[in-house]
Amino acid sequence: EAMHPAPRPAGGPARPLGGKNRDEATQRPATTSAAPSPAAAPSPAAAPASFASPTSLAAIEDEALGRLAGVAARAPLSLLPTLEYELLRAAAKHKHAAEWALCRLRLSRGEAEPAMAHLLRFLRDASADDPNRPAALSTREHLAGARARAQREVVLRRAVALGGASVLTLSLLLFFFRGTSLSRGLSRRPALFPEVARTIGELRHDVLKHRTSVLGLLAAGSASREEVRRVLCEPERASEVIIAAYERLRLSARAKGVVLRRLRNEPAFGPLVRDLRRAEALVQREGGGPKIARIDARLREVHAERLLALLRQSPRTRLSAGVISSWIGDVEAEVRVRGGAWTTPALLFQGQGLYLAFPVEQGALLTLFSNLLRNAQAAVAREGGGSVIVRVGEERDATGRRQLLLLIGDSARAELTLEAIERRESGRGLQLVRDVVHEWRGHLVLRREDAPYTKGVGACFPA
Repeated sequence: EAMHPAPRPAGGPARPLGGKNRDEATQRPATTSAAPSPAAAPSPAAAPASFASPTSLAAIEDEALGRLAGVAARAPLSLLPTLEYELLRAAAKHKHAAEWALCRLRLSRGEAEPAMAHLLRFLRDASADDPNRPAALSTREHLAGARARAQREVVLRRAVALGGASVLTLSLLLFFFRGTSLSRGLSRRPALFPEVARTIGELRHDVLKHRTSVLGLLAAGSASREEVRRVLCEPERASEVIIAAYERLRLSARAKGVVLRRLRNEPAFGPLVRDLRRAEALVQREGGGPKIARIDARLREVHAERLLALLRQSPRTRLSAGVISSWIGDVEAEVRVRGGAWTTPALLFQGQGLYLAFPVEQGALLTLFSNLLRNAQAAVAREGGGSVIVRVGEERDATGRRQLLLLIGDSARAELTLEAIERRESGRGLQLVRDVVHEWRGHLVLRREDAPYTKGVGACFPA
């Protein structure tokens, strides 16, 4: 059956299928889900004008950071912490104003070194007419001065620390090595020699000669170890005897104004004590014969020679006829000032040369001579006058050893004996003469003299 289209209503337009007119269909967008064809895609040239390219965005950002840096360079310090991130980005893009702003920020935090780095980069890149340059230059001078002061303080602190360490080291050295050696002490204070000579004489006789000599017997197998131990260690160890003697020397030297070193640092006594202690330890046990023999050799050769070297440092006073005449004049002036009578003495100088070297310190020898001469002058003055003679010379003792003589004779008839002089208490006159003679290892002399003299009083010393 043939189908015919429905008739169109009279007076109305024709309607398409679905009840929509053609105008609505053309005005409404298509709702089909089909993908548009490539020909229908919009071209780049048809993009909206409100969107910029990446190059344009970078330029905009660069300009914005430059403006921000310029504002921050003059902004109050309180605002800078909030802009620090942007300022760092601006500085990375070589915006010199950002360097100045960051410098101000670092200074407000007390960070001088980072601030100086920002400041130097700003001064390097900024133009000569930059408005921030004067303030930057002033800040640079301030930071440079502060840096110089800080460096000086560091140097000063190091110097103080180094000086303190040096002082501490020096103090320790002075503590351990303070004082002088015995040899140098004798050179500085000859008056110390009598005590040194007496001490060394006792040690050489009691320790080196009698006590340590048994070490050689033990090394040779001629003595038992027990006997050697008893001799060396009883009733007191030989090393302790040396230590006590040296401490007495230190006290005596201090009384004369000389500070001696501690025993362990003394060149002569320190090694001697150390060897004695080794020997004392070795004899306590079996064996050790070669070591004992070596110590014995050092005691007899090295240490004995060191002690003798100290004795050879005895001070020497050269007496000549001229020196004696000068001393006589000094005593005469003293006697006359006190109103005493004076008898001009004869002088007899007998020597192989022009002078004689007495082993006595000059001050002590002058004291000895002056007291002998004053005593002789007083003796003849009590008898209304007389004669006085001064004898200086050398002679031999009963064993043939050479000795030096200083003697003053007078014509006074009053009797005098050595026993009477020895019994007198110390003080002045002949008592003082006796003490000086004993101190300097001499001995008193009292002799009968030929007329017109009756006796002579004086002293002899080993040459």
